[in-house]
Amino acid sequence: MKTNPTTLKITVAGIRGRMGESLTPTVALDFAEIFGTINQGGRIVLGTETRLSTPAIKAAVIAGLLATGCHIIDIGIVSTPTTQLMVKHLKADGGIMITASHNPIMWNGLKFISSEGIFFDEAEMQVIFDKYHGLQQLKTKASTVEAITQSGLIHYASIEDMGILDTFPSAPQVHIDSILKHVNVDLIRQAKLNVVVDACNGAAAILDPILFEALGINAIIINSEPNGRFTRGPEPLPENLGALREAVRKQGADIGFAQDPDADRLAIVNELGDPIGEDYTLVLAMQYILKNHPNPKGKIVATNLSTTRAFDDVAKQYGARVVHTKIGEVNVSKALMHPDAIVGGEGNGGVIIPAIGLGRDSFAGITFILEYLAKEKCRVTDLVKTVPTYKVVKARKDLSSPEEIAEALNKTRTFYKGATMDETDGVKVIFDDAWLHVRASNTEPIVRYFAEAKTLEAAQKLIDPIF
Repeated sequence: MKTNPTTLKITVAGIRGRMGESLTPTVALDFAEIFGTINQGGRIVLGTETRLSTPAIKAAVIAGLLATGCHIIDIGIVSTPTTQLMVKHLKADGGIMITASHNPIMWNGLKFISSEGIFFDEAEMQVIFDKYHGLQQLKTKASTVEAITQSGLIHYASIEDMGILDTFPSAPQVHIDSILKHVNVDLIRQAKLNVVVDACNGAAAILDPILFEALGINAIIINSEPNGRFTRGPEPLPENLGALREAVRKQGADIGFAQDPDADRLAIVNELGDPIGEDYTLVLAMQYILKNHPNPKGKIVATNLSTTRAFDDVAKQYGARVVHTKIGEVNVSKALMHPDAIVGGEGNGGVIIPAIGLGRDSFAGITFILEYLAKEKCRVTDLVKTVPTYKVVKARKDLSSPEEIAEALNKTRTFYKGATMDETDGVKVIFDDAWLHVRASNTEPIVRYFAEAKTLEAAQKLIDPIF
């Protein structure tokens, strides 16, 4: 996937940029008009998270969709999985989620959702990019509106066919209700679990109270104002969870959860206040679903190439079939569209349960983990002991040009020449008891380095020679 020459990122994760620099209301307007034209004035679900720049971007997106004749269904401040779910629930033609996910506060972006409730794939995003690039070229020539419409890049609706704007404020409740159909709510209530949640001042601050009230849990929610003023790093990494860890210890909680601003990722803190690692959010959720499935043998579980090997180990215990995909939620979502697929996700704390929806869903993850604790009547540390343990080291370099990225990948290939490699997405080097994955980020101008082994020292030694 190519990008334009600014810091604007155009990938399978949508578009993201720094507000006022590579991302402006004008840029958002262009993309909204392109999306509206592609959908031929269809029904479009529009959701947002809480970032301070969101009102400006939202106004531009609404303008672009209305001008191209779209029927907008504004569902307000919601999580990304809520917007994905509502596209299917409302039988819409597509959706846009205004979010920069886990990126810092100065970023914002748009995620494009198909009628299937999944993100646009690489080919579909390439169409959007090509149209955007073509539109910018026309604008440099001081083209008129007539020239733009004649190009076919944008189709503006006639005055009789201008779009309309509706609202659907019950989307959060519909989302939570769809999750509760798949768990034993009474069992969770009876367990009387003590829970702390860090909502990151994002969309989770809207949905968490609905979820926990329905589960009969008087959860303590920190960073609970949906105001977009992130008081911690928005990515739910261990180094950003100090307040949650302290709250879990202070309250003597059974478990702590942390979400990112658009609430598609979930991290877990155990009863001791220690993070278990985002990979193990997915592993535990998958283990519980396989363990309680009447016939897990041959069922499909899917994840990307950078997820812990523990995922494969647990799947093997139950005879499930693992499908590995390229990085990017849409790739996992497509694998989970298979009728035999029952659970999957990404090692960044993204749990996907296709019976509920095809997007990473922190609320589904929370609910299934709570049911796991309630059913087993044990502690989080006990659950973690039931799965194989690996140590992961992650590093990153600020590299954005194609030449710099190619050099990083070639350095990996050269140093580990002769080892087993998977080049589906970047370069993954596979050993008997460890692996190393080097790839360009879909969301930031960086190259990511992942290494997993039995010890942190062994994992670090895989990265050091090529970093």
